Amino acid sequence: MLQFKITKTETQLHELATQLGGTIENNIMSIPEHLGKGQISRNQLVKGIILQDGEFNLFQDFIINRKVDEDESIHHFSLIYVFNQPNYIFTNDENNESGIHNYLLFFNKYYSYNNIVPAYTRFKQIQLFVSVDKLMSLCSYYKLPAEVTRQLMKDEQWCYKFPFTPEVQKVLHQLSSYKIEDDFAKGYMINKSEELIMLALEQIFKEQSQRSDKNSFMHQDDLSTLYEAEKMLLESNDEIVKISELSDKLSVGIRKLQRLFKAYHGLDMTSYRKQVRLEQARHMILEQRLSITDVSYKMGYTSTSHFSKIFKDQFGYSPSSLLNK
Repeated sequence: MLQFKITKTETQLHELATQLGGTIENNIMSIPEHLGKGQISRNQLVKGIILQDGEFNLFQDFIINRKVDEDESIHHFSLIYVFNQPNYIFTNDENNESGIHNYLLFFNKYYSYNNIVPAYTRFKQIQLFVSVDKLMSLCSYYKLPAEVTRQLMKDEQWCYKFPFTPEVQKVLHQLSSYKIEDDFAKGYMINKSEELIMLALEQIFKEQSQRSDKNSFMHQDDLSTLYEAEKMLLESNDEIVKISELSDKLSVGIRKLQRLFKAYHGLDMTSYRKQVRLEQARHMILEQRLSITDVSYKMGYTSTSHFSKIFKDQFGYSPSSLLNK
């Protein structure tokens, strides 16, 4: 399993390139071919706002460990838009039942986390890194409520997780349609990035105003528990994983574990594992041209016919049909 550490905001892409053995050209790092496919791009749109866009999949499971240690003068907030749906093209289809939802993570520099990404799954993120000065100037310019500023400047780690709203989807679609080819396009991207920041701040303000017990604030301990649960689920080669055994190993109640997992991923643990495994299997067949028997075995299924059936139930076509593409 590959492991990557992120310790700086402004040099994050260089850290990843060093650890991956990749090179950066024109602010773009391509994933080395022996490790996977895809790329990560990074651009400073304006002083105080960095845009980083990544889309790739690796041939091994990997863990991202983030523990930033930076001087207060370059303190950045992070907004990460995570695309988890297998078909993550922007859509207004509210009846999409793909399971795992797209979401936004918004956190400050004190927030540390571990994130596991299974091999052969598409990893898509749009990230905005916003400096304290820039964020405070936006709050002042738009005359945002004082509660928002107080929350942002808390001297403690915090993180919010929100689903994509239709407004966020729309802006992300507009942002992804442009490349920095001239000053007009760059100005447009700055405008859309600031719009995304404002939409995220609005979500925080609504949370603070409602004072609901069922809010989107994610505690560090809960995220650590979720990370360990995901790791155990995805590392197991057994066709069926007993949730009670995970609960015992993590020293957390079954109901709490299931509730945390459903709140974060939008799926129960069994369904999440099944969907991730099948998405992995699809990429292994498409990209490595492995036999259905080999893929079925690697995914922990003892019966090839059973694997083929649930694969077809998930995607609407048989795994063998992919070998003809």
